[in-house]
Amino acid sequence: MPYLPPEEANNKLVDTIKDIKARRGAPPWREKVLATPRVRMLVHCWPPDFGHSAHYHPRADEIWYVCEGQLKVSFDSSEPITAGPGSVLFAEKGTAHDMKSVGEVPLVMLCLVTPNEVDDEVSSLD
Repeated sequence: MPYLPPEEANNKLVDTIKDIKARRGAPPWREKVLATPRVRMLVHCWPPDFGHSAHYHPRADEIWYVCEGQLKVSFDSSEPITAGPGSVLFAEKGTAHDMKSVGEVPLVMLCLVTPNEVDDEVSSLD
């Protein structure tokens, strides 16, 4: 998830997954929830079989919280992990990861990256 300029995020004091889903509609989409120099947070909604190719963040940690659906993730080319609702996943800076929505229902996940810096996503294919 690349850099998010603070002026492009909602930066609301209060928002809910329910309200975000109502605003956005059918997947795929991503809602830019908040951004500061220290953190960026998005909500992603992906249909089954949708994902993000292998990449890493050389200076930032990335955390995901699965709200709905299932997320399949591989860390540093390890065996994939499938995580369901209520799961928290963590990729420390420099850890390559790829992600894919699996199962029968769309994936809804909260994603946090800290710090929020320009040019902090590198394709693992490079």
